Amino acid sequence: MLMRWGLWCIVCACLISCGGGGGGGAAGPNPTVSVPAGNNAMPVTVDLGPNGDSVNRLYASVTLCEPGNANNCQTIEQVVVDTGSTGLRLLASALRSDLNLGRLKGSQGLPLLNCIQFVDNTHAWGPVATADIRLGGKTAAAVAVQLMGDTATAALSGDCAAGEALNTVASLGGNGVLGLGLRRQDCGSGCVASSGNGYYFSCTSAACTSVQGSVASLQQQLSNPAALFASDNNGLLLDLPAVAAPGAAGLSGALIFGIGTQANNQALSATLLSTSTNGYLTTVLRGRSLNRSFLDTGSNALFFDSSTLARCAGTGRLRFYCPDTAANFSAQLFGQNGSSKSVNFVVDNAQGLFASPLKAALPTLAGALGDSTSFDWGLPFFYGRRVFMGFEGQATPLGNGPFYAF
Repeated sequence: MLMRWGLWCIVCACLISCGGGGGGGAAGPNPTVSVPAGNNAMPVTVDLGPNGDSVNRLYASVTLCEPGNANNCQTIEQVVVDTGSTGLRLLASALRSDLNLGRLKGSQGLPLLNCIQFVDNTHAWGPVATADIRLGGKTAAAVAVQLMGDTATAALSGDCAAGEALNTVASLGGNGVLGLGLRRQDCGSGCVASSGNGYYFSCTSAACTSVQGSVASLQQQLSNPAALFASDNNGLLLDLPAVAAPGAAGLSGALIFGIGTQANNQALSATLLSTSTNGYLTTVLRGRSLNRSFLDTGSNALFFDSSTLARCAGTGRLRFYCPDTAANFSAQLFGQNGSSKSVNFVVDNAQGLFASPLKAALPTLAGALGDSTSFDWGLPFFYGRRVFMGFEGQATPLGNGPFYAF
């Protein structure tokens, strides 16, 4: 993944300006996978989002509570589910002022802030607070979360990274990002040991007119809330329905926590592909070995570099591919353990896919990544698959994490 700091990403690509073309056609009934019984399962959806212009964006509802007070909670709708990052990041503007989330302090006893830069040159910046997080019937207590676009510190986001700050619903395409990646923390031991880590900063004064790098303990770092559940915490299963070309108005699926812990998350026939500590697999595509590949629901297309696929013309469309006719591909995914799985996919003309009426679920959308060593298997990869993700250091009946299995 291509962030300046870190190894996980979410790709936010323009959609309204990518429109045009014709022949989109009417979408059929929305594909659906039923949410199974159990306190470890919750619904997820793909729809056009709060702005009405998002595609291949997976959403869930997240309930946030004042730490230790189950009577003071707020449910945030349309939070982007991102298996390519770690930790919950919510727009400060989406939260009630009386939610009473405790702000964390940095190494100088002043407010602690978090930075993450995404692969598309956007970034998220804001103070770190603690909250109890409820996902379906599961709760993680006293978890560090980022408050994106906090007005008191938004002007300092330039200390985080270059590019656009994701600090509004319009720029983010949701009310937050739920990072359920393979890693337990967004940074890990490096941020415990060094203040020059690029993830964590602290104000230099009570007025917070400037910031400096700061260490952060593991407890202060943004963490995967699913790995902090009291049970069903060794991984997750994402079950999404298949989507036929050219797409669907939306879809409904299931997010199930734990692997082999309840009847609804058994992995009887999945092939385990173990990853590096950074979550990388190897993709072999047309003779090229892309050893920094990853699976990422936060990316809204399949992103890889191709010398044969034509890119779309026009401002805002250069990232996506626009072949004259749909192109068929076959790739092989290899895990660190030597196991492999074949994946077939189709790349269609993005300009035609974005034609009116816009569909939210586009299984054949793909674009250029700008990295000859990587393949970003975005949300279209997950359509029609039951994908297991084993968290780092956690044991499962399939094996120890980190891994993907499908």
